[in-house]
Amino acid sequence: MKRKTLVLAVGAALAAPSALAQIKSPAGSNWEFYGKFYPEFAHVSGGGQTTSTAGLTTLAPTLTSGGNSNLVSRSEMLVSNTYIGFRGSKDIGSGTKAIWQLEQTVSLDEGVGSTLATRDTFVGLAADWGTFRLGFMDTPFKKAGDVVGFLGVSSGNFVQTNPLLRQVGFSNNAAAGPNRASRFHERRGNAIDFASRDFFGGLSYLVQYSVGNPDETTITNTPKRFPRFVSQAVKWESGPWYFAAMNEVHFDFFGGSVNATAAQSNAADGRAHSKDMANQVTAMYKVGGHTFEADFIKKYYKENGDFLPTGRFQNYSNNAWMAAWEARWSSTWRTSFTYVSASAGTCALINASCSTDGLEGKQFSAGVSYYLDPSVYVFLIGSKVINGKSARYDNVANGSPANGEDVLQGAVGLSYSF
Repeated sequence: MKRKTLVLAVGAALAAPSALAQIKSPAGSNWEFYGKFYPEFAHVSGGGQTTSTAGLTTLAPTLTSGGNSNLVSRSEMLVSNTYIGFRGSKDIGSGTKAIWQLEQTVSLDEGVGSTLATRDTFVGLAADWGTFRLGFMDTPFKKAGDVVGFLGVSSGNFVQTNPLLRQVGFSNNAAAGPNRASRFHERRGNAIDFASRDFFGGLSYLVQYSVGNPDETTITNTPKRFPRFVSQAVKWESGPWYFAAMNEVHFDFFGGSVNATAAQSNAADGRAHSKDMANQVTAMYKVGGHTFEADFIKKYYKENGDFLPTGRFQNYSNNAWMAAWEARWSSTWRTSFTYVSASAGTCALINASCSTDGLEGKQFSAGVSYYLDPSVYVFLIGSKVINGKSARYDNVANGSPANGEDVLQGAVGLSYSF
C-alpha cells in the first residue's frame, strides 16, 4: 500500500503543472521533479573548406571528403539542453543530509533515444563541512568555468564555447569518439566528488577523481592501462566579482595521438603512456544588468617514449581565450555575445618534424531572448566558427566539418523551465 501511495503521489505531482512538484516518500525523503524543455528550429551550413594538402598540419595531413564540404546544408529541430530530473534529500542527524539526483536528456523532437542518467546523477552527503558525492557528474573544471552561459545554456548547443576553448582542432565530432578523450569540459562517470564549504566569505575548493575513459572498459591488462583523471578548482565569489582557477589531468587517455593520424597514435602500444593537462582561469564581473566574463586556458598533451618508432606523436599544446557579455535590458529582454580564439599551438613527433600550420580557430556568437514569463522565453541565436586551413573545430549536432571548413548556424526556439 505504501508503494501504491507513493506511485499515486508522484503521478499527481507530475500531472499538475501548477502544483509544486514535491512529495515526501515513505522513507522520509523529500522529492522534487524539475527540468527544462529547449526545442529550437535550426539551420546549419558550411563552406570555405581547404582543397589542397599543401601547408596543412602534420597532425592531420589527409583532407576529409576529398576537399569537399563535409556538411549538408539543412534545417532541423534540435533539443539542445532539454532534460528532466528528480532529486531529493533526507536529514539523517548531526546536521547532515543524504542527497541524491537522477537527471536525463529528453528527445523532445523525435520521442526516441532517451535513456536514464545521461546527465548529473549521484548519491551523497551534505553538511557544514561540504558535499561528498558518488556517481556521474560535471567535473569541477566544467562547473567553475564558463559561468555566464549563453541565454540559459552553457553546453549542448552550437553557441557553446567548449569546442574551441577545451578541445583540439585536428579532429572532429565534439560529442563522441576520439575527440572526447581530449576534452576538458565533461561529465565523468565512476566519479568521487567533493566540494568544500565556503571559507573567508566566498572561497571554496572542489575536487573530483574518476576512473575510465570515459568508462571502465578501457582498463586493460594487455597493454596495462588504468585511465583515470583528477579535476580540481578553487573559486571565490563575493558581491559582483567571481574568480576561479582550474586544473585537470588525464592519465592514459591519449587525447593527443588518438586525434592525430593513425600512424602517429600510441594508444595500442603497451609501452606508451599519456598525460594530458589543462589549466584555466576565469573572471566574471556584474554591474547593473550586465555580466562580463573572460576565460584563458592552456592545454598540454604529452605521451612518453623516445623508444617509440619514428613519427609517433610526442606532444601538442595550445592556448585559447574567451570573452562573454550578457545584458539584461529589462525584465523581458536579454542579449548575449561571445568571442573565442584558439591558437594553432605547437607539436612534436618522435624524431620527426611537426607542424601546426592552420590549426587556429575563432568563433562569434550572438543571441536575443524575450521573456513571456520568468520561466518561459523565446530566443533567436546565431554562431559562426572560422576554422584555420587545417582545423576542424566542431560545434555541429549532426555531422562534422571538413578541414578548414567554416560553420554558420542559426536558430529560433522556445525555452520552458519547470
